[in-house]
Amino acid sequence: MTPSISRPRLETLLEAARHQHVLVIGDAMLDVYLRGDVDRISPEAPVPGVRVRDR
Repeated sequence: MTPSISRPRLETLLEAARHQHVLVIGDAMLDVYLRGDVDRISPEAPVPGVRVRDR
């Protein structure tokens, strides 16, 4: 179950953060998982051609 936050609480937090300075060093990575069936291997490179069934 994903934890949730109430709208008034979110508004309070965003208002409190309005005058704060934030330094971000690095990056973020979002993982995406694809499920499917391999139809063929590409002749140009060793990369499978996948028919995606689910994301």
